Order: sequence, then C-alpha cells, then structure tokens
Amino acid sequence: MKFQINKSIAVFVLIISLVFPSLHSAVALSDMSSGSADFTEQITIEMSFSDVTFETHGNTIAIRVPETNFNKMTPGRPVVPAYIETLSIPFGSDIIDVTYDNATAEIIPINSVLALASYPGIDRHHPFVARDTSFDSTHTFQDSMYPDDWISYHVGGGLDFSEYVTFFTLRMYPARYNAEGHHIEFIDQIMVTVTYQPPEEPILQDVDVYDLLIIAPEIYHDELTSLCEHKERFGVKTRLVGVSEAIDQMFWEGRDDAEKIKYFIKRSIEEWGISHVLLVGGLKGQSKTWDLPVRYSHVVPPTEQEYAEQSFISDLYYADIYDSLGEFSSWDSNNDDFFADWNEEYKEEMDLYPDVYLGRIPCRNEKEVRIMVDKIINYETDSSDDSWFNNLVLVAGDSYPDASGFNEGELISEKAIEVMPGFNPLKVYASIDDINRRTVNKAMNQGAGFAYFCGHGSPASWSTHFPPDGSTWTTGYNLKDMLPLRNGYKLPITVVGGCHNGQFDVGLFNLLEGIKEYGIKEYFFAEPYRFFYNEWVPNSWAWLLTSKPNGGAIATIANTGLGTHGEDDSDFNGIADYLEVLDGWLELRFLQLYGEDGKSDLGENHGQTMTEYIHRFRDDEEKMDTKMVQQWELFGDPSLRISGYY
Repeated sequence: MKFQINKSIAVFVLIISLVFPSLHSAVALSDMSSGSADFTEQITIEMSFSDVTFETHGNTIAIRVPETNFNKMTPGRPVVPAYIETLSIPFGSDIIDVTYDNATAEIIPINSVLALASYPGIDRHHPFVARDTSFDSTHTFQDSMYPDDWISYHVGGGLDFSEYVTFFTLRMYPARYNAEGHHIEFIDQIMVTVTYQPPEEPILQDVDVYDLLIIAPEIYHDELTSLCEHKERFGVKTRLVGVSEAIDQMFWEGRDDAEKIKYFIKRSIEEWGISHVLLVGGLKGQSKTWDLPVRYSHVVPPTEQEYAEQSFISDLYYADIYDSLGEFSSWDSNNDDFFADWNEEYKEEMDLYPDVYLGRIPCRNEKEVRIMVDKIINYETDSSDDSWFNNLVLVAGDSYPDASGFNEGELISEKAIEVMPGFNPLKVYASIDDINRRTVNKAMNQGAGFAYFCGHGSPASWSTHFPPDGSTWTTGYNLKDMLPLRNGYKLPITVVGGCHNGQFDVGLFNLLEGIKEYGIKEYFFAEPYRFFYNEWVPNSWAWLLTSKPNGGAIATIANTGLGTHGEDDSDFNGIADYLEVLDGWLELRFLQLYGEDGKSDLGENHGQTMTEYIHRFRDDEEKMDTKMVQQWELFGDPSLRISGYY
C-alpha cells in the first residue's frame, strides 16, 4: 500500500564552470583565490528530489524518495533514504567549509510507526552459549530530529585504485523524522557548496623504484629470495627488507616496533613508490612472541557486543598511512599509547582508507614460508589445464533464525553466482546435505578459482544451520577436516564469513594461560565457556587453510574478530540486509570486482573493497562499520595476479 505526496519532476542540476577530470560526477567547480598562497577551489552540488512516498508493511511504514541511492540503517533508529556522492580531489586538500541552501521543508504527518533498523547478528560458532537478544529490544529512539541535519560528510585520504586522492563523501537526507511531532520533514531541493584548499605542492612525488615491499624476519630471507626473483621476472619490482632493519632505520620515529614498521612503510611509499606490502611472519611457533608485531584495535567496547571482545588484530593499521591532509595516521590521536580506541570517553581519529595494498602470511616457521612461496610461484606460472579455475565453491546454510525467514547464507551465495558470471557453482548447501568434511572436501578437491564460506566461525571451526529454523547446527568444517583435503595446486581465493576464522594470535600456550587465569572449573564448565572459544588451537582456520601443503587455498580473507551480518529486511526493499550491509556487502563486492569488473590484482581488490565500504557506510555513530574494515584480513600475497600470468 502506498500514498504519495506529489512534487515536481526530479532534476539533477549540473553547473560546470571548470573541468575537473578526477570527479566521477558533474559538479560546479570554481577558483576562489587563484595565484595566492591560500588558493582555494569550490565545488557545488545541487540536487532535486521529486517526491516522498510511504510504503505500509504491517504496522510500520518505510520512507521512499526515488532519487536517493542508499537507505541509512543505524540499529535501533528509523530507516531513512539518503543520496551519497563521493568526490576525489587532490591528495592532501584541506576542506575549508561546507555550506548548504535548501528549499523550505514540507511537514508531512504520519500515522504509523517508522521502520527501525535491526541490530546485526554475530557470526560466532559457539554452540554452548545462546545469543543475547537483549540488543534487539532495549534501545528507545529519543532523538528529536533524525538525522540531525540535512547533510553529513566525511573526508579521508587513500588509494583510488592506483591514484592517491583525498576523498570527500557527502550524504544528503531529503526526508528526516521529527520524533516530537511524529512527522516527516521533506525538502525537494538542496545545494551544497564545498570549499577546499589543495596543497601548494604535491604531497607525494612521482617515484617508481619498487612496486612490492616484503617485510620479513631475517631468518626467512633465504626462502623468500626465490619469490623476489619470480616477482621481478613478471615486472613486479620487489624489495625484501628485514623486520629488524625496518625497525632500526626508524630509530627517531615510532613509539614501538609496530609504529616503526608503519613509518618505514610510509618512507617506502615516498622514496620508492611502493603500492603493495607483504608482511611475512606472525607468532614464533607456539610461543607468545611475535616475529612481526601486530596492532590491536579497541574500537567496539565489549558492552556493545553480544559477545564481549576486548580487542582484535587489525593489519589495516599498517595500510592506513595517511589522513586526508597527507599527515601520518597514527590511530592514537590523543597520544596515550592506547591505539584504535573508541568508547564513551574518546574516539580516536582514524582515517581508515588503505594507502597501500597489504596482506600478511603469518608464518610461524620456515616450512610454512617454503609452502607459501611454492604455492604463489606455481599459481602465477602454471600454464597447464586451468579449467578448474572456473569453479566457484559455495558453502552455506541458514545463518540466523530471523523473523523474515530468510535462508541467508544460501541467499547470499546465489547472489555471489550472479556477480561471478561464467563460473560453475559447486554448491555445498545445508538445504541439500550436511556440511562436513566429506561434502566440503569433495567440492574443494575439484579445484576452484574462488571459494566462499558464509556462516559462523571460531579460530578452529566453521559451521552454519540447517533451514528452515536457522538454529540446528550442521556438522561443520574444522581444522582436522582440512588434513585430508587434496586439491593440490588447484587453489582458490577463499572468502569466509564468520567470527574469528582469521584470529592468528591463537596458540597452545593459551590453554595453559586460560586455566591459570580462570581456573579449571570456570574455564571449562562455566559461562561463557572460554575453552570453546578455541583460542588454544595451534593455528587459525584461515591460516591453516592457506598454509596447508598439497592443497588448501592460495589466499584467504577472514575476520580477526567478531564477524557481523545484517538480519531481516529493515528497509523493506525485498533484499535481505544480510546482503546489503556489514560483512555481506564486503564479501559480495570483493567477488564482484573480479567477476564483473575484471580486476585481477588481489591486494588492489581487497583494498578497493574496503575503500568503497568506507565511502558507503562510514558514519560518526557507526563503530561496527569501522570494525568491519579493521578486522578484514588478507592472508596471502597482495601482489598476486588472480588466475596467474598465463
């Protein structure tokens, strides 16, 4: 059912006073102070909205404005339409002012409750602890106006594929909710003016000494020499640097080893022109000592999650080198030596946009280094029959027992088939059979270009549910199930949706530490059953699959912390939120970049996916969207040529 307020036909007004090739949409741009030290430029974006309509769904209504391209879905708040536009301006530009003029707002009374965005579901495979559903019902919306302004925006600096730019992302909200009056305020026209000052000189010089920087403990250099030679043969100019060397060269910069390595990457961009970084090394064997350090993020407080998580690893820290002004992005803006913190007291200034395309192979010993070097070289050079590459392995089931009754995992897998045209789907669906060692390995052993697991995880396991109830677990696919996997060199790039599958700080000593800290009774037999967090296993699920000899994956993308997908259909657009937000959006867009867009650089695709996610979802009130990109780890060579060179 719809009732409609008629307005004039929508017009997107475009006024161009100067051609600016880096902009992807037509806007007005003019010089303000040409020739002076404070030279500024101005961009004007004018937008018209034809009408606002309301769709009734049960006892709630959904707002529609035809010209918008996004539904803002903040958990517990009304779903409102938005128009999003991202502009690319010279790297290092300073936003001086953002102003707008809008038409007089029309007041439209409403007689029903507005649709509210659902709280996301957690993708943890922990069968002994029920989900805490209190997060779905305790929030009471109290904002007087939502959103609180007609526009919002954010800026950041990063790579737009191969070009460094400053991003300006603008959001327009033509229909806002007034909670006190219980009405909608609608505008049919708005003009936004952005004034910015470009840098007097380019922030980065045009240098092209190296393409790929490999940072690794010196003990691994002999094994990595053949990888460097291989990369050079295919035109990837490569520099191998020891962890100690990188740290020592940054003697005057950096508070700890991780920050020194980040400063070294910054210098490598500026002096060598590197675009890709491969970090080699993780924990030393089963010890608690790092061969190559990590940075932990604390961006989502434990009290705001269904499962308390104090912190999680984020290698995006090493990739986010600059902010929008071209300054160093420290992730510790108050200099308290506590990084990536966002709570009630303080929010760190974090740019988040990748400035290099980065991956890690967290090898614990020389054997794992040799395995990965052999896999990468063979993958990129094997010219034998590669028909197996056209297979797409899909492992999924009914992720959540949500009110809409969606079979989420299989639904998103079917969408993955759409965005990967020409691929032959090998379906391992819970609606067809149990998901276990036999069914998964049967599909994987045929070889595949890509594999996509979408469900629930832990460092040691992955599983999902049988439909239609979304609550009965399948057998799942665990570490021990990978041992008989024999797909040889027919290696997929694997994307896994689930919690903690990429948590690579696990180790056997964690078992002893857990017992020592909590005692046997509490660690094993009392909630939250910490033993079953599986942080004591010798390797994480994602890394074991990637580093497995005689098969496994060539690379894996997985969460180092709690994975999160959308639930239900909050905006009533007929598409499950599972596909539209959070991990689901990331996973599909990554596959689409190769399947539909034909992009074949693994690290670039991983980084570009995060960049586009930040454009679309970053908002001052969204901690979970920041967490999504921070924990989305690439286990593999970021310079990998997808499908190889032949």
